[in-house]
Amino acid sequence: MAVDHKTIQVICAGGFRAAMEEIAPRFTQATGVEVALTFGAPAKTRELVSAGAGFDAAVVTLGSLNAEASAQLDEATRFIVAKSPVGMGLRAGLSRRSIDTVEGFAALIRSLPSVGLSDPKAGTNLGMDIIAAATRLGFGEDLKSRAHFIEGPGSVVSAAVAKGHPEAVITLVSEIITVDGVTFTGLIPDAMGLGTPFVAAAGGQAQAKAQAQQLLDYLRGDVALAIMTATGLVCGPSALPKTGQ
Repeated sequence: MAVDHKTIQVICAGGFRAAMEEIAPRFTQATGVEVALTFGAPAKTRELVSAGAGFDAAVVTLGSLNAEASAQLDEATRFIVAKSPVGMGLRAGLSRRSIDTVEGFAALIRSLPSVGLSDPKAGTNLGMDIIAAATRLGFGEDLKSRAHFIEGPGSVVSAAVAKGHPEAVITLVSEIITVDGVTFTGLIPDAMGLGTPFVAAAGGQAQAKAQAQQLLDYLRGDVALAIMTATGLVCGPSALPKTGQ
């Protein structure tokens, strides 16, 4: 089958979806190269990348890349493109409170009947990581007793909050501020130690390597960076993972 190098196949993390859905058409307009996107939670993108063939580029979470998946990427093209911090959103109409401190964050959680988190069945461990961090900081039982697990990425949890239940969501900022009907409360405290870096790279078996590199270059440009920032992502040195992350 002939390969259409005017179209590239891109695997993309759900947490990067809001940005990529704006970036891809801008990229096509600038280069003439179409982008066919496949979105998924970390477990799904890991599976797709690990298969090796069938994709030209990937933008996935750093945590989803085990050794098998990493081996299928072109290491020479790989870089941290952005990071999504974790934040909290409230159903519209609820009073906002400061969550800059652990005490303030815990107090807000205790004031709520329910807090939405992504169910691990959706292929992401973020919900359980949030509970683990809360447990380490002394308010894990408060969060667990209010946790409402929804099988889907954070954007699906946020959409449920917008409809009225649960009352709040804790997930990637990029999956809160892009959902109408949810009030972004702020970033969760730094002491939680959470945040998701995204890795961009060409596929090791890419059939449209030159066009994949064009996309990677575009992701470093001003237009893409502005879109990432507007959708809640952090770019530049702040996106780099800390030692041990």
